[in-house]
Amino acid sequence: MPTIILSPHPDDAVLSLWRVLDGDGEVVVLNVFGGSPDGHRGDAWWDRLTGASDSVARMAERHAEDRAALALAGREPANLGLLDGQYRDVEPPLEPLVERIAQAAPEGLLLAPAALDRHRDHVLVRAAALALGARGREVGLYADIPHATVYGWPAWVLGEPPDSLLDPGAHWDAAMAGTGISLRDLPADVRALPPEALDRKLAAVRAYRTQLPALEAQFGVLAPEVLGLEVTWRLTP
Repeated sequence: MPTIILSPHPDDAVLSLWRVLDGDGEVVVLNVFGGSPDGHRGDAWWDRLTGASDSVARMAERHAEDRAALALAGREPANLGLLDGQYRDVEPPLEPLVERIAQAAPEGLLLAPAALDRHRDHVLVRAAALALGARGREVGLYADIPHATVYGWPAWVLGEPPDSLLDPGAHWDAAMAGTGISLRDLPADVRALPPEALDRKLAAVRAYRTQLPALEAQFGVLAPEVLGLEVTWRLTP
């Protein structure tokens, strides 16, 4: 049975689940919000921030970068073609998204972002996965890097005593509010990437050349303490 990584955008799978991509077994990367934004010509906020003057061309660039990054792990992406949040005026209804994912990935374990910084697209993908879990699908969540680490990793994930007054877990608790899920109470699969794997992941992340400057400025995404740890939670048996 395949593992399906629900990647809200081209780059989320590589940033968050390199160990899955770089491992054995059948893995499907399903990019959810990567549709061509016809009618937007560099007037979307993230595109402007990252220096794009043509949003249609920029999305094509992002898909090319994603293919290059995933190729380093011997993978190829599939794309649902829905519009990124920066191109939408209203939120799409949940049920059609649930059905699109179910049709594109009819079997296998679904790994969805935990939406730990409450990014609108990540929240939608998480909600769709949880709805499919309620129907009996195997579902897990992953710490969506770098959003998950905006305040660092919670001490209870690291298995260490807190080293500052900050409690990043409180941020995670707020992000999970309304889902009925407490990540603190679930067994976490915490994996530290060995040096060779981290080097391969860094090479893949650097393939996202149009996105990397903003991600580095906002999140310090290239830091080993950000990219070097990957966390998943299994929600269903």
